Amino acid sequence: MTFKAMRMLAKTARLLVTFLVLVAAIPGTLVAQEQSWEYAVTPYLWFLSLDGDVTVKGHKADVDLDFDDIWDELNIAGMVEFKARKGHWGLYGDVIYANLGKDTSIAGVGVDPDMNVLWTNFGGLYRLGTWGLTDEPSKQFPTLTVDTYLTLRYTYLDVELDFKNVPLPDVDGDQDWVEPVFGVRTIWDLSERWRLSLAGDIGGIAFGSDFAWGAHGLIGYGFGLFGHDNATLFGGYRALSQDYTDGHGNNKFEWDVTLHGPIAGLQITF
Repeated sequence: MTFKAMRMLAKTARLLVTFLVLVAAIPGTLVAQEQSWEYAVTPYLWFLSLDGDVTVKGHKADVDLDFDDIWDELNIAGMVEFKARKGHWGLYGDVIYANLGKDTSIAGVGVDPDMNVLWTNFGGLYRLGTWGLTDEPSKQFPTLTVDTYLTLRYTYLDVELDFKNVPLPDVDGDQDWVEPVFGVRTIWDLSERWRLSLAGDIGGIAFGSDFAWGAHGLIGYGFGLFGHDNATLFGGYRALSQDYTDGHGNNKFEWDVTLHGPIAGLQITF
């Protein structure tokens, strides 16, 4: 991890602490009125494949990486998600960090890309409602819950391209931007224990990326942890695509990449 990425992680950690303090302070002022706030913390691992290309200072590199390369290259992202909700309204935040790269070649020139990527999301969510999907009054399941969310996503990239066996200097550059993200998530409670979550969002357009989109599908199983029925083990698949360009010619920076792969995590509510 480069010094720039470490510095950005430290900055993000401070933002997270501030976010959690603010969220914790909200229900503290409302305890006497209604103890109905719900919190959730979800650490994930994301096993990443990549499709796309990256341009640094006018030098372009193909960064395609197949599923078979995940273990060889250790392209595994760490992610943690935070949610706080009371009634229809809630707050949302997450952090994802990954170090990515795989040796490749362009027109016979060997290239070794090294990419540190950090994403953070902060924003709000609104629960449209929960509906029963059975006509039998005695049955509690299945149900459908629909949430909408609007966040600001911060992206930080630190990319280095090392050229092999050619008289070309290595190039490196970093870039960061903020973009709005709007999405919809559906939660299908199939039974007391089993749950399905499907979500999709779009971002950029107004500012940030030229266009960005994300989607995931997860299946979860609920169980008790520390004596409380408050944990859900999730597994599924996630994709995130961003098309961002800045500068021209020898100063051009481009990140046109789709990241996708299996994801697994544990959600703890309290």
